[in-house]
Amino acid sequence: MIKKFLSIPKWKFIAGASFALLGQHIYDCLYNTEIEVFYQNTQFNKELLSKCPNITGHFNPSIWSMNNIFGLFYVTLVEHQMVPLQKREMVTLKDGGQVALDWKINDPKNIVLVLHGLTGGGDCNYIKDTLERLHNAGYTAVCFNNRGVGFTKLSTPQYHNHGDPSDMMEIIDLIKERYPDATLQCVAISIGANLAAKYAGIMKENCAFKSMVCIANPFDLLACFENLDRWYNYLYIYYLTKHFKWLLNKHLDVMNACFDEHNIDIKKVLEAKTPYEFDHYFTRQLQKFESVESMYKANSCINYIQDITIPTLFINTKNDPLIPWKFVPIKLHRHMPNLIFALTQKGGHIEWYSETNFVTVKRWIMDPTLDYLNYFRDLPQDTWQQYVKQPKI
Repeated sequence: MIKKFLSIPKWKFIAGASFALLGQHIYDCLYNTEIEVFYQNTQFNKELLSKCPNITGHFNPSIWSMNNIFGLFYVTLVEHQMVPLQKREMVTLKDGGQVALDWKINDPKNIVLVLHGLTGGGDCNYIKDTLERLHNAGYTAVCFNNRGVGFTKLSTPQYHNHGDPSDMMEIIDLIKERYPDATLQCVAISIGANLAAKYAGIMKENCAFKSMVCIANPFDLLACFENLDRWYNYLYIYYLTKHFKWLLNKHLDVMNACFDEHNIDIKKVLEAKTPYEFDHYFTRQLQKFESVESMYKANSCINYIQDITIPTLFINTKNDPLIPWKFVPIKLHRHMPNLIFALTQKGGHIEWYSETNFVTVKRWIMDPTLDYLNYFRDLPQDTWQQYVKQPKI
């Protein structure tokens, strides 16, 4: 039986696998497209979701969203680099550190702060697309690039910290000072969503955002990094480690000044083979943590979400290779009427590509995001206050 099986020509295996993948893709694109939405069935939420068809509807993925590896392949090898049309502003923080703001100016009374992910800022296509879509929808959009990110130079030997919202809070104060009458909302992606949710939880009723959309939020960084250490995530491990070392190499001239102070062995850092090793030899030392695990726990937003008071939409996907959907704390919606969780069947990590043609695709994720932002932009202040003051169960 085994010999007979092994004697089957290779082309038949390839043909069979191709037809199986094609069949799976057709099923995922046409039938397995429902978005699962978790929310309290209050009158406010029913009214909100009735105006947000892209949250309660379907997501029809392209072939690039069908498989995690396909999505990574498209991002790195196929997708064309978008031309940056935003205006960059360099901002010096109170401690002398430097960050960059990428602006797309439209209506100065409606501003959206955009927070980027772990491996790129305003230089990346997903941020450029986000800024472009927000601008076209009538918003002034601004991407906050963390220290050393988005081709910005470090001015002090202090690296970006995606678990500390203090730099972002300075930028929020700057925006509010310049535009005191503006409505400020937030779109945060991946590790940026973790930062935004942690900030909102810390600030509680004093949060500066009228509403917030968190896309591909990792929630629990320790659980996500433990999940990353799987053989099938090898390409992601390789990509993240390479990116971390590339970014550090860019800033070695400035960072050298603090290696002795923080007991950092740069040789071991640059020889790291995984993100965990990089964080063990470098990041935790810089942030003064006893272990990588304690650093991940401290930087996670998971223990702050229950204190969020503003309307917040969390969007994740079930085939995210970095953030398993079981880590999404969807049960919180039972106690918090201001939180809505949406889960798509496909989408990759932050891609959510929908089909236009085989080479050019559309990033669907801004469709539900704009539905949500537009609703709260147009919501009268007194109605918004009633929404916020809904009692928790």
